[in-house]
Amino acid sequence: MSEIKFGVIPAAGRGARMGYLSNLLPKCLFPLYDKPVIHANVEKMVSLGIKAIYIIVHYQKDKIKEYFKSVEDLLDVEINFIEQEKLLGIANAIMLTKDYLDTPFMVMLGDDCTIAKSLQNLVNTFREKNAVALEAIVREENTEILKTTCCVKVNRNKQITEIIEKPQVPSSNLRGCGIYFFQNSIYDYIGATPASSVRNEIEITDVIKLVAKEKLALNMNINSYLDLWKASNLVAELENKKLL
Repeated sequence: MSEIKFGVIPAAGRGARMGYLSNLLPKCLFPLYDKPVIHANVEKMVSLGIKAIYIIVHYQKDKIKEYFKSVEDLLDVEINFIEQEKLLGIANAIMLTKDYLDTPFMVMLGDDCTIAKSLQNLVNTFREKNAVALEAIVREENTEILKTTCCVKVNRNKQITEIIEKPQVPSSNLRGCGIYFFQNSIYDYIGATPASSVRNEIEITDVIKLVAKEKLALNMNINSYLDLWKASNLVAELENKKLL
């Protein structure tokens, strides 16, 4: 498998559940301790060797572009922007990069907050297993959080066997995170995945379900002020203890 040099960050959403804050800023620019969420995610990608990142924008796109223009000297990475004209889901956002990427790539959601010293283990697993898709998962004991995110089941080989978006009754205590690694062939799976009947969007969970049927898939979204507050405080605590 070739080196993973490219990253994709879907950051087109508004974050309407955040009230007045979403009128001021796009969701990905919400402050996470001392920097916006998306800035922290770009730094994570750079730490893994990503050389160029494609950011998918829509809502308040100019503010996102202006922000990265203001910090371009601080980030050792090429930043590109692609506009998602209609909000048709994360999978559709990823599909917009098809003409630009012909090698394996990494995806981090623009509103994802994953606290970890390193994500290198994900890169290593993706390479070792030669998977079409790999999604980061964590143990989640809070059933209510699982009901608002996604629930994942894996077999003894850590292959995803089931993934359900916002389940009414979670079938495991594993939650999918907004971090993915994909082979270039994922575009074929996205193209073969129908839009969901609920949101009329091509859900990334449905794409991974399709990959999982062939046993090729391995495995803190911020949705409220409480999520943002918890994430920011945790980052602040770890930064002050020099644990990140």
